[in-house]
Amino acid sequence: MADTPQALGPIHRGYLGVLPLWGMIAVAATLISFGAVMEHGFDDNGFRLGSELAWRFAILVYFAAIVAGPVTRLVPRQRLQRLIPEPRQLLWGFCASFGIFLVSLLVSPTAFGHEGFGTAVFVLFASGLTMVIAYAASPQLNLAERSRRAILGAGLSYFWFAYTLNGLTHLFTHFRPDAFYGVSLALLVVALVLRFADRFWRESARAR
Repeated sequence: MADTPQALGPIHRGYLGVLPLWGMIAVAATLISFGAVMEHGFDDNGFRLGSELAWRFAILVYFAAIVAGPVTRLVPRQRLQRLIPEPRQLLWGFCASFGIFLVSLLVSPTAFGHEGFGTAVFVLFASGLTMVIAYAASPQLNLAERSRRAILGAGLSYFWFAYTLNGLTHLFTHFRPDAFYGVSLALLVVALVLRFADRFWRESARAR
């Protein structure tokens, strides 16, 4: 699951003259998570809800990031392409929104309780992975194209499997029924189909 730097497109310096798209996504994730805490109180339930909403928001940004490139190539309409944000900005936005989720885990009152060690290991691993993805999505001159694609493919595939497993767990175990996880699984399947279709179309175009 990786787009080439050409497909990622140029970098816009900012939107509305203030923030780049990834910065706006980070602000939105912060407001969603912190707003939930403010609404439900600075206790375990409030922070748990804030973390859950940040996780859900990051899933939606992830979906947008991995389908933006395939959609613009499969549906080459200029009007549609102008509406779809840059995949690189969306990738950075996903990394930023997932980072907000990780921060929400660390500031929770129970962050270092009986499950503190597992939380710390997860945060360290996930934060390292998101930073690697953000670095690989940048126009690094010292990073070969093959290495870039391998890093992005491995990192984004990990998140696809992690989100899929999380969705299946919520749907088929003791968790309360939640339609969001059914929707998120459907989005992940759609993303996979679009990326396979995009890859097939590009391979067919090269063979002509």
